[in-house]
Amino acid sequence: MKTSILSNVKMVVGMCSLLLAVSFMSGCKGGRKVCMECLHEIEVPLLHDDITEYPLVSKLFASIDTVYLEKAGVESYVQSVDEVKLLGDTIIVRSANTLFFFDRQGRFIRSFFRQGNGFGNYRIIERFDLLPDRNEMFILDGHNNKIFVYGIDGSYHRQVDVDDFVTDFAVLPDGGFLFANPIKYTDRSFRRGLWQTDANGKFVKQLIEFDPEFAHVSINNPYLNHISPGVIGFMGVEDNDKFYTISGDSIKVTCKMTTDIVIPDDLKRSDKVYTNPQQEYTKCGYLESERFLYFVATNYGANLVMAFVDKSDWTTYRMYVYTEDFNNNAANVEQFPFLVSCYNGTFVGFFDAGMVFQEERYQRMFPGMTEDSNPVLILYNDK
Repeated sequence: MKTSILSNVKMVVGMCSLLLAVSFMSGCKGGRKVCMECLHEIEVPLLHDDITEYPLVSKLFASIDTVYLEKAGVESYVQSVDEVKLLGDTIIVRSANTLFFFDRQGRFIRSFFRQGNGFGNYRIIERFDLLPDRNEMFILDGHNNKIFVYGIDGSYHRQVDVDDFVTDFAVLPDGGFLFANPIKYTDRSFRRGLWQTDANGKFVKQLIEFDPEFAHVSINNPYLNHISPGVIGFMGVEDNDKFYTISGDSIKVTCKMTTDIVIPDDLKRSDKVYTNPQQEYTKCGYLESERFLYFVATNYGANLVMAFVDKSDWTTYRMYVYTEDFNNNAANVEQFPFLVSCYNGTFVGFFDAGMVFQEERYQRMFPGMTEDSNPVLILYNDK
């Protein structure tokens, strides 16, 4: 049953990835103190065009680094960029079920691959996370419903059973976990919302609950994000559209998205999606640092908005309007990477060879790329 659910999740995650690639580039309950007052509303119209001027990201960030990932043989071939995390001067790239280690200059260090059925091996990597203070990395294996814990050097440490079906997770500074699941099940009673467990995966407390009548959740991209070493951000689903921060024993709502689409009650109670873009929308692609918030809102391709928010003054930039003449509107490609990760203040975008060699202007931007090169990472360092 869990494998079937996982297949459905992969299908909707794939749709979100497709939308982003084409773009190129809840109430709260529980034992913790919760600030329920939403401080800021982010308006993201989806049914109407917005003439917001595109910002140059070089004006927003302290620095932007271009990192050519070295291809030093088969063992260093990065087919895709699915997640990126930074550990000191080391860049860790997840490509499907392999982790690749590079230095900040893009030089290949090593790869990590332990896929299999034997002891200490995972089947698939849904997400991975780090606990730098313990030099450990954590792999969520959705097939086995376990978290495998390894040393940064690749040594096997232990495994943690996951009692519920989860779509995303984050490691807390004390070694415990945050688990998230947005899906409402009709035939199984898996936990839903955001909850905390101890380091052994045992339930501690429910942190955020979603409306039990709200079933209309489709795209299950990452909902958890390391804003800083001690602060984790969480994006709620469409029953409240709130963004939360979790730090120590504190949870607060920092802002809320509003849009010009109101999902009808009958659709809210239905798990069917993609039926009417005038009545449906979802969010995906959530990333956040101490200063910036980024997410994608879409009414399933009819319109798609990359919302980039400067939290210092709550200026919201609509990164582009989803139109057929998108490439003509993209005055400067630096503002249109495929943003894939944000970890402790650094946003990460990438361009792979397929993207670059579609257009001559991209080839001029990345003269060091060849048609069989590894992707180029763009690191946007927060101020």
